[in-house]
Amino acid sequence: MKLEVIKTYILAILVGISLILSYSLWNYNPDKETLEEEQLLDPNELDLGGTTELRNSLVVPSQMIFSKYENNYFSFSNPEESTKLFQDMTSWVLYNFRISEANGRPNVTQGYLVELIFPEALPMDVIPNFFTVNNQDEFQVPDNESFERVYVTFNESEQSMTFSFLSVDGKTQLRADVNNAQKYDLLYSTISNLTDLEEYTMLESSDYPIFVPIEPSNLMKYDLRIKKLPYSVLKNALFLDPSAVIENITADQTLWYQDGPRSMQVFDADSSIRSMEFIYAQATRSPMTVLEILDKSISEINGFNGWPNHYQLENIDTLYNDIQYLMYYKGYPVFHPDNVTMIEQRLTSTEIIEHRQPLFSISYVVEGEEYRIPSGKKLINWLKGEDSLYSLGDIQAIKIGYRLNPLSDIAISLTPAWYIKVHDRWLQVNLDDNLPRKE
Repeated sequence: MKLEVIKTYILAILVGISLILSYSLWNYNPDKETLEEEQLLDPNELDLGGTTELRNSLVVPSQMIFSKYENNYFSFSNPEESTKLFQDMTSWVLYNFRISEANGRPNVTQGYLVELIFPEALPMDVIPNFFTVNNQDEFQVPDNESFERVYVTFNESEQSMTFSFLSVDGKTQLRADVNNAQKYDLLYSTISNLTDLEEYTMLESSDYPIFVPIEPSNLMKYDLRIKKLPYSVLKNALFLDPSAVIENITADQTLWYQDGPRSMQVFDADSSIRSMEFIYAQATRSPMTVLEILDKSISEINGFNGWPNHYQLENIDTLYNDIQYLMYYKGYPVFHPDNVTMIEQRLTSTEIIEHRQPLFSISYVVEGEEYRIPSGKKLINWLKGEDSLYSLGDIQAIKIGYRLNPLSDIAISLTPAWYIKVHDRWLQVNLDDNLPRKE
């Protein structure tokens, strides 16, 4: 075969390959167009109308107890004051960290003690992420230790304070000092003068006691106007390609969105209470730390301004990468039988596997009135009595909370009530009929 013919064949083949590649490029349609889709969406289509949050606004103690000598316990009559004080505490500089053995909570019989009780155990290595630490490079913690309670003691001669982060098993503590006379005076005067405090009592004496207000004061029942939030924002935020999502309404009027492995349902319960649930069936869990779960969760929800009401961390589970935030109003947790006051997520380092949250925001107070609930002593007597359905050892926490009830399409009521936590479930205790109600 002549050389010229061979060259002709080769040239023809190259031209053919070039045409095939050009055609492929012209018709290429990538599967993942998240960035382009988000650029095409109006910013309002990715804005739920809430706020963005930080770690320290979500991870706060569920209680702050002031002990004055032995068997005298107090806390703020307005729980929002506890949150404000704690957030101020996170700016106090902790120094001189040291590890030592412990034997449960400090025994202060002739002095003052402040006890911070968190709703969830936190690894000790996250302390620099929530408190101000001097010489963070020298910060060392016990291996695999977590804390749920922090104790603040006073050194009157030096006008300094010591923070003790007690391990969950009560056998190890990480201690650090605060040398700030102004903050010392603030905390010391609060407990010595009982400024804005009301008296508490223990459910029973133990290494990790549960504290209950004896005569709860300043409680209010509220009627509130609410606004339903656009569920399309969650569709835009959670689906990879919102334009490819199929919408369907079932016979019971439940709204469905689906793109194959991902699905989202929107529920309108009790006429005024809207919520949603998103599930990505094909995602695979990967190991994450408490801090990784928390930061990933906050970042995802901040991405669509997804905090329309006030929330606080309720639980983190590293086994399944689960995280829960509970709604709060004026410092009190808000409960509903269908759990629609909770934001819940299951995560991987790159994906949201599950996401549930309410889709309503509180607009303003329509009416408020004083409201009384049974005393803490009456509650404790009932829990210790024969009518109680639970042993005291099963009770994890006791709180005053609001029970949410719908009033109309645009209004709800929040009524104060006693709640106990048993086996990780919150139950309303109605002392009139002695019947706990699952929340």
